[in-house]
Amino acid sequence: MKLADVNAITAAVASWAIDRNDIRAMAMLGSWVRGNPRPDSDLDLLLLTDLAPDYQRSETWLTEIDFQNAGFRLQSNATVVYGVVWSQHVHLLPSAEIELTFARCSWASTEPVDVGTRLIVKDAFQIVSDRDGILAKLVGAVTGSRCGCLPRI
Repeated sequence: MKLADVNAITAAVASWAIDRNDIRAMAMLGSWVRGNPRPDSDLDLLLLTDLAPDYQRSETWLTEIDFQNAGFRLQSNATVVYGVVWSQHVHLLPSAEIELTFARCSWASTEPVDVGTRLIVKDAFQIVSDRDGILAKLVGAVTGSRCGCLPRI
């Protein structure tokens, strides 16, 4: 996957998420944020919504994301649960993989910040959308920054 593909896919997911009032925030995580992706690296996106379990029960929402406008089509998907969050691993054609992780808004709690959450934010975390400022507040709590901005590398 190339950076242009990452940007197009992220834009498609963000456009879908912004149209849904329940999705309060979205962030990109992992190697694409760190700037060290391998050719086979997936794109990791986090979506915060208090309806996360509803998305897990039905996959119809996945067909609402306009991957075609980004130059891709849905090939397959699989659900994986990681404790308090769950992910939809999506395979697109031509070759691209996305991990859409859903968590309740409380995942971003700052009182206190969960150890696992702190590690994710410190490792590689880029806010894509943040309706209520909850991700900015989380980043600020992790980094000590008043603006909630991650330092540029």
